[in-house]
Amino acid sequence: MATRTISCATASCLQSALKNAKPGDDIVLAEGVTFKGSFKAEASGTASQPITIRSAGSVNPAVLSGYSTGGGYSLYVTGDYWNITGLKMTGALKGIMLDHANHVQMDGLEIYDIGDEGVHFRDGSSDNIIRNSHIYNTGLIEAGFGEGIYVGSDKGKWATYNKSADRNVISGVRIGPGVAAEHIDIKEGTVGTIVENSVFNGTGITGANYADSFIDVKGNDAVIRNNIGYRNGNSNIVDAFQVHVQVAGWGQNATFTGNTVYLDQAAPYVVNAVGDATASAAGNQRYPAGNLYQGHVNALEHHHHHH
Repeated sequence: MATRTISCATASCLQSALKNAKPGDDIVLAEGVTFKGSFKAEASGTASQPITIRSAGSVNPAVLSGYSTGGGYSLYVTGDYWNITGLKMTGALKGIMLDHANHVQMDGLEIYDIGDEGVHFRDGSSDNIIRNSHIYNTGLIEAGFGEGIYVGSDKGKWATYNKSADRNVISGVRIGPGVAAEHIDIKEGTVGTIVENSVFNGTGITGANYADSFIDVKGNDAVIRNNIGYRNGNSNIVDAFQVHVQVAGWGQNATFTGNTVYLDQAAPYVVNAVGDATASAAGNQRYPAGNLYQGHVNALEHHHHHH
């Protein structure tokens, strides 16, 4: 089946392209144009024919802007098999919201100046990936809700949203500066989140709503590997990574390998597994030398103490 290319330079064209999207469509947005509106990706592609939305070029990417940082989403994805590539997202309460959206690939995005969180995998959204992207200046309206990436839902929302936002991958994403809450919050009820090859710039984490680490893991079987974190003298960051039990049986079996964190001083832990939370760790480095692991962390390595 022949695929269609739809080129747009106006918000109304984009609205129409999204509304009438079919598997295999390639929606191409004019370079340097700001598309202002409330954009919804409700159709679904297929594994062999995803629906693509992309900027025509990377020098001056197209921008999806909401109406205000006080409301709405830059892009609301409720369909499956979308490829979202090379765009900027800004000017909304939330950047990209995914509800019951699966197999969505987000690549080369810049998400900034957002009222609450940058990206949210919600309501059963599973098997998605965001890669090679930059998220900064979030939480402009409410700092405590200003996560860079939010996976799943708080236990208090489980009656509203399917908690199982599983097997989502965050790869090669730069987060910060100006991300007011955790860079990544992996909620209770989620399984198998992977965070890899990413860089955390801690400047701007506020401590609001307990946001005091780069990553807070409350789901199960999360894998946090080969990331770099910079505390940058921000005293609100008390540990690089934390694991918490919000609901019994969750906050289990997180794995932390090959991460490098610059924590300014000896006190912050690399991994703090609080209470009944469990984790394993190997090959992590912190500069300067200091606290590595707290709580039920199975350290699969020999610690070499340098004096």
